[in-house]
This record gives sequence, structure tokens and C-alpha cells, in this order.
Amino acid sequence: MLSKTFLDFITHEKLFEKHDHLLLAISGGLDSVVLAYLLKWNNYTFSLAHMNFQLRGEDSIQDEELVRNLADELEVEVFITKVRINKNLGSTQIQARQMRYEWFQKLIKNNGFAKLLTAHHANDLLETALLNLTRGTGIKGLRSILPLQNGIARPLLFADKSELEQFAINNSIKWREDISNASDDYTRNKLRHHVIPQLKSINPNLLTGFQQTALRLRATEKAWEEKLNEISDEYFRINGAVTEIAKSILNEPHAIIYLSELLSDYGFGLSKLQSFDFERVGAQLLSSTYTLSVDRTHIILTKIQEEHNSLKLPIKVKFDQKTIQLPFGHLKLEFVKLESITFEHNQNIAFFDFDCMQDSLEVDFWKEGDKIQPLGMKGKKKVSDVLIDQKVPLPQKSQVLVLKSEGEIAWVVGYKFSDLYKIKENTNKILRIQYYENS
Repeated sequence: MLSKTFLDFITHEKLFEKHDHLLLAISGGLDSVVLAYLLKWNNYTFSLAHMNFQLRGEDSIQDEELVRNLADELEVEVFITKVRINKNLGSTQIQARQMRYEWFQKLIKNNGFAKLLTAHHANDLLETALLNLTRGTGIKGLRSILPLQNGIARPLLFADKSELEQFAINNSIKWREDISNASDDYTRNKLRHHVIPQLKSINPNLLTGFQQTALRLRATEKAWEEKLNEISDEYFRINGAVTEIAKSILNEPHAIIYLSELLSDYGFGLSKLQSFDFERVGAQLLSSTYTLSVDRTHIILTKIQEEHNSLKLPIKVKFDQKTIQLPFGHLKLEFVKLESITFEHNQNIAFFDFDCMQDSLEVDFWKEGDKIQPLGMKGKKKVSDVLIDQKVPLPQKSQVLVLKSEGEIAWVVGYKFSDLYKIKENTNKILRIQYYENS
């Protein structure tokens, strides 16, 4: 019965084909050993992979010995490696998982395996969902483990642990018990030993019921992803290094939920977004790597700039230099003749009457209170007002540079030139400066 359901599950979930060469991750425990026999007895081609972490002394040695004997009995190839975990580097479980899967991927790459197989079963499905629920989760966390994901197939996900144990007993299959599974030191074991038995006392068909729930959640997840794509297409727009989100998204029902899903990879979870004032222009929310800012019509997502080569502003400009390196780009300087100038509409290019400039030029970030006399104006205007007029998004304002001559702003780089340094009919020497922003 188990063998037929096993084959039906593989076919229904399209996990792998008979001609595929498979790699089975095997510990020596009940689940992976039963899976090895099911694969062999149903004529699949596979190899075994066992990582010995050497954490349990003689038990670890016997686990490895069982896997070697099993490979001999089933006449399959076996890969075995011994590793040591550094307990000073944090969670043993996390390290073990990372080391195991990195090794599996190397084996797959070097040997051309079609899929990696693990022996997760229906109990693991329920335990993982409950574990995720205790931490707070969404649809993906509740639907738990998938039968096939990222090249990893789980052909026992349909089976109750008790079915596997009965199958092993009926067929005189030997396996090893991991004594750590009996300990309540791990949260998963607490759920396994105490919570799930209580739930089963309420509903003996708990596992079957949850498997059906998981199927519904897989369908729900698909519909949810389609909805998120629609929301993203309608409200999100990438503009260079900035992502602009139309504030009209806030009129959508469940807007904060949509935003939490679409912005989670940038470090903005649901609880952060729920407490954020999206209506206040100028409000900012920070993650470790990104800034979320509220502008008049958009919510702006920008990456927090890292320090570039420890460049410190202000930077002195020497006229014999052709290139000036800046934190977010560079300036190119050259002297040109009047007849060679084409006054193209490019805010990143400026022409200056060099004779009007002082010898000491410098580039700095603009500061509150800075003023410039814009081209064609008699009086001065605050740089902050210039940036407002130019509709510069709030996160970009902190990166705006100014070129100064003896403290007088000659250029709000990329936005506004000063009338004090404009080219005139009697100008003898013209300095052309172009700003190149890092891509």
C-alpha cells in the first residue's frame, strides 16, 4: 500500500522520472532508510549521501556504518564525508544544515544528479507549519514544506511517520534512532512530543486534515502571488537606483499587507510598516540597508549608500586634475573655447567663466541654509527650495552636491547653475565640468 501511494505521489507531483539519477540525503534514521528501500524496490537509480558531524561519539560512527552497509545491500553508490562543527560560531543546527546542503550541491554539480531527495514526511509538514505559526508567518509559512522546490524533491511528504515505521517493521528494515529526537531542548521536539499529541486527541485525523489544508494553501499562495504581481505592476516603478511607489496604493484594501510582502526582502516587515505614518511627507523608515521615505505623491525606496573608499567631503578641486573622484560618482574638468560649446540640455554639464572663479574650488554636500543665485535671477534662493522645485525625492536630497568657489555656490550639481559664473561675450577662459553618477 505504501509503495503504491509513494509512486502515485511522485507521479501526481511530477517529482522526478524513472530515468533520472537521484541523490538521496541519508542520516541512517527511519525516514531516509525507508525511502532508500522504496526507491530500490521501485527500480529508481540513486546514490546515497551521508554527512557525519561526529557530534554523538560512537552513535555517529554506527550511523555511518549502517549507511555503508545499506549501500552495499542495495548495491548503490554512497558518498560519505566527516565534518566538525564549531560550537562557538552559533547554532549547531543552522551550521549543520548549511554545511550539509553546500556539500549536496557540490555532489549534484560534480556528478550530474537530477534531483536531491530528502525524507520529509507528513509529520514534518505539520510540525514546520506550527513552528512557523509560533514565530508569526504568512501563507508561505503556513503551507509549510513543498513536495518539490529548488531541485529538492520530498517523495514521502504524503506519509505519516507511523506508516513508515510499520513498513520498516513489516519488511525487517533496520534503522538508527537519533537520541536527540527524544530531547525537549529543541522547539520542534516540544511541538512533536507535547502539542501535536494534544491536537490529535481532539482530531485523530489531524495529519490528513492538515495535508488537505496545505493543498488549499498552495493554491491560495499562487493566487496571492498573482495579486502581488498586479499590485507591483500598478504601483511600483523603478527609476534608476530608486523605487517609486505611488501613494495611491494606500487606498487599496489590505495595502499594508501588500507592502509588507513586496518590501520584506528590503527589511520592512509588517510590524514596522503598521506603525509607520505614510501620510506625513518627509517621514522616513529605516532598515539595515534601505530607507523608505514619504514624498508628496510617492513612497520612495532607496538603498543606504555605503562609504566609498573613505572619501571625505568637502573635496578640494585642483584645476590641473582632469577627474575628481566623489562618493557617488566623479567630475571631469576641461577648458574649452567658446566656439566649441553646445549648450545642450544636460543638467550634469556646467560651463563657467573661469576668470570669475577663485582659485580654491571645493565640492561638498549641500547644507540647510545654503543659497545660490540661479541663472537669470538677481537675488538668491535657498538650495532646499531649488530641490523642492526640481521635485527631488527626499532620499536623494541628502546626496546632492554643491560646487563652491570661496564659499559661493557656483553649481547645485545636476540641478542649478549660478548666474555669478555664467558665460559672457567677453569671457576669455571657460571651464567645462561634467558630473558622472555611479551606475
